[in-house]
Formats: sequence, C-alpha cells, structure tokens
Amino acid sequence: MLKKNLLKNKRIFVGFNSAGAAGIYAFTRILKRRGYQIDFYGIGKTHFDMPVDFLLKFSNNSLISFFQRVSYFFKILHRYDIWHLNYAEAFFFYPLNLLILKLWGKKIVVTFRGIDIQTDLEFLPKSIYYKTASDRWPEYYRIQFSKKLTQRFVKKMRRRVFVHFADKIVLTGPFLAGQVARYDDIVTYARDIKKKDNFKLRKKGRKISVLHIPSDPVVKGTAEIARVFKSLSQKFPEHSFRILPTMPREKLLDEMAKADIVVDQIIIGWYGGQAVEAMIQGKIVMAFLNPSYLQLVPFGREIPIWNTNVWSFEQDLETLIKVFPQICQEWQERSHQFVKKYHDVSKIAHQYLETYQSCYE
Repeated sequence: MLKKNLLKNKRIFVGFNSAGAAGIYAFTRILKRRGYQIDFYGIGKTHFDMPVDFLLKFSNNSLISFFQRVSYFFKILHRYDIWHLNYAEAFFFYPLNLLILKLWGKKIVVTFRGIDIQTDLEFLPKSIYYKTASDRWPEYYRIQFSKKLTQRFVKKMRRRVFVHFADKIVLTGPFLAGQVARYDDIVTYARDIKKKDNFKLRKKGRKISVLHIPSDPVVKGTAEIARVFKSLSQKFPEHSFRILPTMPREKLLDEMAKADIVVDQIIIGWYGGQAVEAMIQGKIVMAFLNPSYLQLVPFGREIPIWNTNVWSFEQDLETLIKVFPQICQEWQERSHQFVKKYHDVSKIAHQYLETYQSCYE
C-alpha cells in the first residue's frame, strides 16, 4: 500500500517529448487527475504531435539556445522536487545540469528508452558478420559495427553519468538491461486503453491489409520491409501492402484501424509503442523479439506478437497471410487483452508513482 504522504506537497517535472510522448502524456494525466502536482514538458514537436503541459521553443542558433535553456532551467529549478528525465536528455550540458539538481537536493528519476543509451546489440553474431557481405546486413546493424570508438565512448559516458546521478533508473524494456550498470524497474509503455475497448472484429473474406509506419526507418528495418512488401505484392496482388510516413498520432491510429497486420520492426529485438497501439486495436503485430529478452519480464511468454527477423521476414509474413483467416479473431482478443493487462495507463501510472515515492523511502 502506497504511503500517500510521501509525495505531499512534492512537485514532479517530467521531460521531454522526444520519445515515448504518447505513453508519458497518458500516465501523467492519470496522476494529475489523482491530485499529484506533475507537469510534462516538451521541446519543439514530436513525430506524432503529442500534447504536453509546457511546450518550450528555443532558438535554432546553438549558442543562443544554450543560454535560453540555462535561463529557463534556473527559472523553474525551485518549482520541482522530483525531476523525471527521459531519453537521457537534459536542458543543457547534462553533467552540469544533473550536478546542479543534486546540489539543490532534487530527486532524479531517469527512464532510458532505447537508442539513447544503446552502444551495441549484444545478440548480433559478430563472427558471422565478418564472414558475410556487409550489404546483406540492415543499415542499423552495420552502424553498430562501424561506429567510431569516440562515438561509443561519448554515448557510454552519457549513460554512466545519468546512472551515477539518478536516484532511480527505469527501463522501458528488457532489451536495455545489458546496457546499464544498474536499474530499479522495467516499466512498459503506457497507453490509455479504455477509449479503444470496443474494437471491431474483422469481417471474413475481405482483402488483408499489411501496414508499416516507421518512426525511424533505419532502426525499424524499413528498407528490408519495403523490399518484402514489393515482392509479396506481386505474389498476393489481392492484398494490400503499405508503408506510410510518420504522421500525427490520431491519423496514425486511423490508418491502423484500416489494417489487419502491423509490422513494427524486424531488427532491434523488442517491440515499441506503436506495436502496443496496434495490439490495442486487436491487430496482429509482427516484430523481432530476441528470445533472451523474454526471460527478463514476467509476461515474456504471453506476448501476442508474430516473431520474425530481418532474414526470415518474407517467409514469416507469407506464412501469416496464408493462416490469417483461421487465426485472426482469436489473435484480436489475445492482443487486446495483453495490452489491457500489461500496458494499461493506470497500471503504469501506479508503477511510476511507486518509483517517485521510493525516492523518499
């Protein structure tokens, strides 16, 4: 049972909106409605135009922007007791920013979300890579091997500095567990599910629509997905294969509603927030789930995702298309129930509330 008085008169800063904005906005709304003093800050715009409580706009000139950020930070420094930083971002030069927060006695909660801290993909078979023509590997994998030592060092230092200063470390998925020296909890992506509780069962007999809307084409493996879509569209001309550009979230949800199969990513080993959006609507999601990650979360064996990878994607999608009429309705129910059980915004809000309160225990 939570001790409510631990956060009495405490104010919580949550920033920023560069990644996971839909989930961050959703859980902060829950805590606001419960009476907690929590504000979600953004800088500029996100890919999906998610709202924030305070949208900050700084100059495009880097020097002017630096002084604007410093000025605004000190303007609100006294206002918040807990600083919840996402995606390894701060207002300005992060070691100094974090040090100031500690010197002022602030509590720091950090949520790592993915490429903000990833310096390698530990599941990649390096020996195979060196025996395989590089152009056969997706761009994101090649980037991991071609990164200069200085690039890796800078990202590792950033990660270590955030871990050093943070009172609590949260990961959005088990795929980041090997990247950090310590973490306190894995808190999955939050989504407001009640609004989408009455999804429609698919009508039998109509064409199958396959959709991919990448937030980051390189990270998602979009080039290979596009190649496979082109190949299968010739083999299955009666079905639809679409890749759409990034768009505002409401429009994205509308496009998902028209689809039957949603391809999230095929190279990074875990599913993202867009996969959760699709599962809410009862869609069959395809993604690469690294088996070693499944053991790090209690729901690893329950995830209703059609597992694939960059090398087997074409064969896996073709198989799914063939069996789709027989499994679609059962899969719709499984997908929706899974998200209700593990990604519901009320559950995630409670987990973050426990994290905030544990800073004072």
